[in-house]
Amino acid sequence: MRGATAGRREAAGFTPWATLLPAAAAAAVFLVPGAAAAVRFDRAAVASGQAWRLLTSHLAHVNFEHFAWDLVTFVFLGNLCERDGRKRFVASLLAGAAAVAVAVLASPGLRTYEGLSGLDSTLFALLSVTILRENAAARRWGWVAAAGAVLALFLGKVGYEAVTGATLFARGLDGSVPVPLAHLAGAAAGVLAGLFPDRFPIGHCRPPALRFPASWASESGS
Repeated sequence: MRGATAGRREAAGFTPWATLLPAAAAAAVFLVPGAAAAVRFDRAAVASGQAWRLLTSHLAHVNFEHFAWDLVTFVFLGNLCERDGRKRFVASLLAGAAAVAVAVLASPGLRTYEGLSGLDSTLFALLSVTILRENAAARRWGWVAAAGAVLALFLGKVGYEAVTGATLFARGLDGSVPVPLAHLAGAAAGVLAGLFPDRFPIGHCRPPALRFPASWASESGS
């Protein structure tokens, strides 16, 4: 009983700093005039030696709608994922950022790239696969089906972007187009982190996150 009480206190007092700090940085880049142009991926600038743009490009956004969709998604998913282990969360983000960088570099026709959507894809896949893996082990097949369904919807979204060249949610991106390969690369990092948690350190920050009501346990099959 004491352990459960301590866990609830820890969860109540938890602050997702590793989520909030990148979110604050993205907000600062959006609000400061000229900052987005200075940090977005620009193939010519990277070729001239500004390799750091491969990482800072996640902080830049085309307009407010692009910024709002990406930021709200990042904070929502990041809060859930970071509660399940801060070290794994940070490692997953770094892996996602590296995967997106490779995807962007592997797209020679892409002159510029910006936005948190690649990392949002990492977190979405991490959360979905974690729910799928943990509930498969507990034989909660309803949750396994739900997690599989949302992953299928994600693939459908990426397919829509690839076929139409348009985003499904954020609109009016001033001529910018989605980069489905970057979203798939980011998601692949999240899938690996979710499937092989032992390869991604958990750390000591694990307040209850992906807990489900006891009444739902009746979904377990034989």
